[in-house]
Amino acid sequence: MPFNRNHIFNLSVSAAIIPFLLFLAIFCFPVSTHAISKLGCFGAAAAEYAVPGLGYAITRQWDKAIVFGGTRWVALSHYYESSQSEYYQEEADDIYEEIDADDSESGNPVTRVSLTKETWNAQYWGNLYGNVLFMSWGDFYENGCQSNTETYSYLLSPFRIDHFYKKWQFWLPVVLVMGNYAYNDDETEVEYYLYRGLKESDLRRDSFSEYYMVGVGEEMFFRGVVQHFFFDLLKDNWQLSPGASRHLSILGASTVFALAHSGAGFTASPATAFLFGLYEGYVYHPSLDEFDLMTAIAIHAWWDILVTYTILNSAKFHEEEEIEVPIMKIGFRF
Repeated sequence: MPFNRNHIFNLSVSAAIIPFLLFLAIFCFPVSTHAISKLGCFGAAAAEYAVPGLGYAITRQWDKAIVFGGTRWVALSHYYESSQSEYYQEEADDIYEEIDADDSESGNPVTRVSLTKETWNAQYWGNLYGNVLFMSWGDFYENGCQSNTETYSYLLSPFRIDHFYKKWQFWLPVVLVMGNYAYNDDETEVEYYLYRGLKESDLRRDSFSEYYMVGVGEEMFFRGVVQHFFFDLLKDNWQLSPGASRHLSILGASTVFALAHSGAGFTASPATAFLFGLYEGYVYHPSLDEFDLMTAIAIHAWWDILVTYTILNSAKFHEEEEIEVPIMKIGFRF
């Protein structure tokens, strides 16, 4: 059954102090022997947070220091440049405006989104920075800072259809979102007002890579680190049964995931994020002896991508007149 567009959200969260403090607690909390063995990795993980690429350099993973550390340096530079502009919109209330049906020209409720190019760029690069950091933390925790190629495999998860094509757990949410797009009867209108040279084509170009990385980064952190940590803690330290530890770790990680979401704009509300986290938790840990991070990443990435383009395809766009731009302009991010 199709559901109202106001009830579907992008499940994205920027790197913030709460995930960082949680990360510190996980690495510093004395749990099982397995987890204690990871404490030696804490210094490198903290260094990676402080200086992009340093943690990987310390552990002699030079390829990741260049690829992931370099990506974060580029993202940080662009984010700083855009966020320092006088045209950067810092508050969500400056971007999103809800108009009641009685006050709109069409007689329908309207969500009005006002964006400058500087704000859009800051959002894009800030999300990229945060999600590559989440991905790196997942790498450090899962592999104890040892050299590995698993992180590259996870990075390709949304396209690993050979891995999840027989799993109904992947297809159920994807078909649900596609059905909402095909049969959407929601009367709420979305209008974008784009300023400072920002165009509809910029939003369509950037959204795919932005929300692709949201799926990778958030799942590697909230499922691969937080949920797995809770499972080890409950099973090995608190001596709970593996079954109880599995269910409680999913509940705990989903709660943390919910607290990391504010519901601002089109992002998920805490309640929605909690329910999505429960679903992803069981996808990630489908049985006592199995962990499937790849399918969880694929679900999250495609959910966000499909929801985003559902909104964009049904929205109305109003662009400001052209501003002066260089003669040559590169049409892609990387």
